[in-house]
Amino acid sequence: MNMDRELEQIIEGATRLFVPKERTESGPGKKMGRVFYNSQMAFNRDVSVMFFSHPEVQPRRSLDAMSATGARSIRIMNEARPSTEFHINDWEKESVDVIRKNVEVNALERCIVRNEDLRCLLAKEKFDYIDLDPFGTPVPFLHSAIQGIRKNGILALTATDTAPLAGTHAKKCIRRYQARPCRCVFGHEVGLRILIGYVVRQAAMFDRGVEPLLCFYADHYMRLYLRMPESADAADASLEKLGYLVFDRGTHERKVLTQFEEGASGPLWSGNLTNKDFLKSMPLPDTLHEKERCAKYLQLWKEELDVPFFYENNEISSDLHISSPRLDRLLEGLSAIGNVSRTHFSPTGFKCDRPYRAVIERYRELFG
Repeated sequence: MNMDRELEQIIEGATRLFVPKERTESGPGKKMGRVFYNSQMAFNRDVSVMFFSHPEVQPRRSLDAMSATGARSIRIMNEARPSTEFHINDWEKESVDVIRKNVEVNALERCIVRNEDLRCLLAKEKFDYIDLDPFGTPVPFLHSAIQGIRKNGILALTATDTAPLAGTHAKKCIRRYQARPCRCVFGHEVGLRILIGYVVRQAAMFDRGVEPLLCFYADHYMRLYLRMPESADAADASLEKLGYLVFDRGTHERKVLTQFEEGASGPLWSGNLTNKDFLKSMPLPDTLHEKERCAKYLQLWKEELDVPFFYENNEISSDLHISSPRLDRLLEGLSAIGNVSRTHFSPTGFKCDRPYRAVIERYRELFG
């Protein structure tokens, strides 16, 4: 790779990065050459900067396992300024050359650039924080990552194979995650919970529990930040939070079961997607590339109810053959029958701890 000819320098957040001139600008992306960079993932990397700026996140050794240009870990080190020793790894030699260039241009210390197969690396070393951001699914690398996490360490991972997880390619989801998805208006929440549930089941094999700190869906991907306590009790406690979704397409009722029944979706995670106490101290650094969007999502994550699954305003209005009410009016009206909140999954969606039939009845009272 002739780096001078094929790279250009950009600024993302407050960080200078050399990236390929030919690169992905939107969507899940496709590989163009050996060095991969997707500008639409800047928000994803913003959240990583926020995460490492959190006072409770203080790993001693961190690993960016599949770092491509190194954009995520280099932004973390340059903008969050953690005290961690960050190992920035990619198995492509051309990517490693770009990573070194990016470390140098930002004058960073405590960055150790690696050129190894991550499975070999994690077979011999352990880390307090591991980030998996593969091209597609994290499934082939998950066992290695779980075994490479120290006790109470943090595993962060991205999955861009949202079509299988959200039910568009159901057979692929069953093959890949051993779980049945649900193609429906809240399918991305189902997919996110299937992804967490898969991690829980794999982690349990190694007597590891899973405690979500922040799990979300945005754009074309799903992102997890999970604390991984190490004990058989922790693994058992996490397994107890797995369940199955039964969705009645006629009545739109949805319920979560602890045992499988014919036609159910799952297994999937039925517990919290976020740790609200953790989010209370989540900062918004001034360096963020999309600070306004980060602030919006952070507020949504803080306020979103910890109940599965969200309702869709437009779908309910269509069922009742009425115009969709403004969401703020709707939330105010529904607050009389239960707890209610917006959801980060959809700008027109909401969460309520009341069953669908109760929500429908209240809709009719308010707007019918």
